[in-house]
Amino acid sequence: MTQQTKQHQSIFEPYMKHYGKTPEEQLEKNKLSIEKLKKWIEETKAEEITKEEMKAREEHWEEVKEIIDSFRPKGHKLYSEE
Repeated sequence: MTQQTKQHQSIFEPYMKHYGKTPEEQLEKNKLSIEKLKKWIEETKAEEITKEEMKAREEHWEEVKEIIDSFRPKGHKLYSEE
């Protein structure tokens, strides 16, 4: 870790109480969220999705990507070639 990185961490430390000081500490802090996400993923895998629902989700995702890119400057788009 560089001196500049350490300096930035100390500046922002009061505002980042959720941030672990070590990778292990961060993993411990994230443990509950990780378990919730794993449970949600398993529940979602078991869910039956119709073709109509899948198409609607895909269309919605395309809209989300367009919205995200609309806020990014030209040349820095994530989902389009602009």
